[in-house]
Amino acid sequence: MATQTLPLPTDAMDRKVFDWLGANIGPVTAFERQPRWRPGWNVVVERDGAPLPLYVRGPRGDTYVSPVDMFQEAEIHRVFERHGIPAPRVHGMIPDPLCIVMDMLPGRINSGAIADKAVRAKVRDRFIAIMADVHRLPVEAFAAANLPVPRTPREIALNLYAPSEAIFRERIAGRPWPLMEFAWAWLNRNIPQDRTRATFVNYDGGQFLYDDQGEVTGLIDFEVSSLGDPAAELSGMRLRDSSEPLGNLTALVERYEALSGDRIPRKLIEFHTAGFCAVNGFLMWPLMFDSAPEQDYLAYLNYCVGTSRWMIRAIADHIGVALVDPPEPTEQQLGFAQGFRHLVRHIEAFPGGTAAEDYARDAAAHHAFYMGRLNAYGLSVREADLADVERLTGIRHADWDSAQAALSAWVATAGAEADALLVQHFHNWLQRQAFILRGCGPASFLPALDLQPILDR
Repeated sequence: MATQTLPLPTDAMDRKVFDWLGANIGPVTAFERQPRWRPGWNVVVERDGAPLPLYVRGPRGDTYVSPVDMFQEAEIHRVFERHGIPAPRVHGMIPDPLCIVMDMLPGRINSGAIADKAVRAKVRDRFIAIMADVHRLPVEAFAAANLPVPRTPREIALNLYAPSEAIFRERIAGRPWPLMEFAWAWLNRNIPQDRTRATFVNYDGGQFLYDDQGEVTGLIDFEVSSLGDPAAELSGMRLRDSSEPLGNLTALVERYEALSGDRIPRKLIEFHTAGFCAVNGFLMWPLMFDSAPEQDYLAYLNYCVGTSRWMIRAIADHIGVALVDPPEPTEQQLGFAQGFRHLVRHIEAFPGGTAAEDYARDAAAHHAFYMGRLNAYGLSVREADLADVERLTGIRHADWDSAQAALSAWVATAGAEADALLVQHFHNWLQRQAFILRGCGPASFLPALDLQPILDR
């Protein structure tokens, strides 16, 4: 049978991926760019006379820096293949744009969509069993991935968090950002001293595919991985559960404990929830000041605010502080509100195209809607923020930047005695940011969501 000829992509990035696949793997017979915040492609190539479904995992953009690069991520896939852990096989790396080319595994994500209760339970139980298998692999198995090997309780606790904070300090370029400065100080003051076992950990836990028979076809997405405390992966599942429900997380932790013999106290879960949420903040808040054109700015802002809210909530739960929500902002229009409504309407009227082009158009419309909410509520939010900083520092500042600088200096000298005040302060700020983000894009549900608790057992 003759190979179907596809029209060449018109987008420059698409064309580079298409050409590399044809030159290095085989004729491309299907090619679709995913409509999402990060570039990725579902493709089929012809290899040895048979169709080979592939997924091409693209870059996050030039201004995003990760503690695990894509070459290390690809090597993690190879380690799993060598040790019988189900995961996509890597077929190669595209140098420009930097992409991982891997098998397209059969199956679906989001076990919450499984209608049959018994099948749903089987899938989740199998995933936990595979996680326990991964945690039994010796750290030496990951030597080729060049992951730092932690030895002390401090290194085990911070093996992903410390390099992420270092990236943050470089990327934030001296800008005061007391929210994340406080988070880093708190993590360092609260190292779990009794955790001495290091394993491979996918901090963005809970990501897998499953088929109709209830079998897990593979683990996916290892870009936020390290060698560290296995409890961190269970904590990360709380974040995944926010968009892809995993059921009763307390029961899943209990199942893991039975399989592994490890004991995971609630306060340990809260520590690593705060830690992984801080990683998201360390890596993404700098993008709010230096973004690349291909990045979905508003999606990242929703992630920043949402994960930072969860970080502060986890710290508050760890130290036993009950947070109180601040009053909602009041509308104080800065200028002509119709201008933003007109801009949204104008963008939404642009003609459609591919799924990826439609996504870009809709993202622009959501961004314009967000700017309209800033126009409506920004003055009220700024006034409340300045008043909160004054209550902490005793000084009234005329603008937000100078207030941030003063708060940063205050945080730098504060110790554990100020934790209760600071978690309430940052909770106030994040609640106001979440209010402005209401209705602003598909990810806007995240800043308003609270994570499922994992209870004491």
